Amino acid sequence: MRALLEFAMRSRLAAVGVVALGALMPLLFWLSAGLLALITLRRGLAEGGLILAGATAALVPIYAVMLGTPLAVLQPLALIWLPVMGMAQVLRVRVSLATAIQAGALVAAGAVVAFYGLYGDPSVFWRQVLEVLSQQLLAAPPGEGWDRTVEQLAPRLTGLWVTNVLGVALLCLLLGRWWQAMLYNPGGFRSEFHDLHLSRWFAALAAAAVLAGAFNAPGLLADLGTILGAVFILQAVAVAHAIVARRGWHTGWLVGFYLVLPLLLRPAVLIGLADPIMNFRARLAPES
Repeated sequence: MRALLEFAMRSRLAAVGVVALGALMPLLFWLSAGLLALITLRRGLAEGGLILAGATAALVPIYAVMLGTPLAVLQPLALIWLPVMGMAQVLRVRVSLATAIQAGALVAAGAVVAFYGLYGDPSVFWRQVLEVLSQQLLAAPPGEGWDRTVEQLAPRLTGLWVTNVLGVALLCLLLGRWWQAMLYNPGGFRSEFHDLHLSRWFAALAAAAVLAGAFNAPGLLADLGTILGAVFILQAVAVAHAIVARRGWHTGWLVGFYLVLPLLLRPAVLIGLADPIMNFRARLAPES
C-alpha cells in the first residue's frame, strides 16, 4: 500500500489514475476517497480539486460505456468525494480532527433538513425507491410481509441513509489522515486519534437531538438524532483505543471490542456523548 501511495503522490497524472481506478472497482472505492483526502490534507483543496476533475473526466466516458450513462459518476462525487475533501480541508486549516468531524456532521444534518424541505414527507420518496428496487430485484411480486417492512423502514431511511454516507466519508477521512501520517509523520495519527475530543457544545446538541428523536415518531428530529448520535461512536472508539494503549493491554482487547461493537451501538453512543464531560481517558487511564 505504501508503494501505491508514494506512486500516486509523485504526479497529478498518477493520482488521477489511482483515483479513477479505485472508483471503477467497488471493493476499492475507499482507495479513491482516501487518496483524495490525503492529497487535500497534504497539498490543499485546489490540488485535490484538480485531481478530482481529472478523475471525473476520465470516468465519464468509461461510465457511459459500462453503465450506459456518464452521469453515474456524479453519485460518488456528490455523496463521498466532495464531503471527504471538504472535511480534509477543514482538518488541514484548523488542524483539529474533532472540528473536521463536527463540520461533516453538521453538513449532513443540514442536508437532512433540506431533504425534508424538498420532499415534505421523505417516506413517500423512499416508498417509491423501495418499490422500484423490489421490481428490479425480486422475481416475484412482493407480498404483504414486504409491504409491512416498507411501511416500517421508509420513515427511517432518510436518517439511516445519511448516517451511512457520513460514516463512509468519515472513515475515508480517517484513512487519508492515517496515510498522511504513515508517509510524512509516523505515529502522528495514533496520538491524534487517541486524543480525539468532540466539543461539549456539540455533545449537548447531539444529546438534545437524540432525546428529542427518542420521544417523537419517526421524522426529522429522529433522523437528526440518528446522525448526530452516530458520530459519537467514533468518540467511544477513540476512548477504547486510548485506554488500551495507555494501560499497555494486549491488542486482543480491541479485537473483542470491535466484535461486540455492532451489538452495543447505543451504549457506545452514550459513552461517546458522556465523554466530553466525564473524560473517561483521564479517569480510567491517566497519562503518565
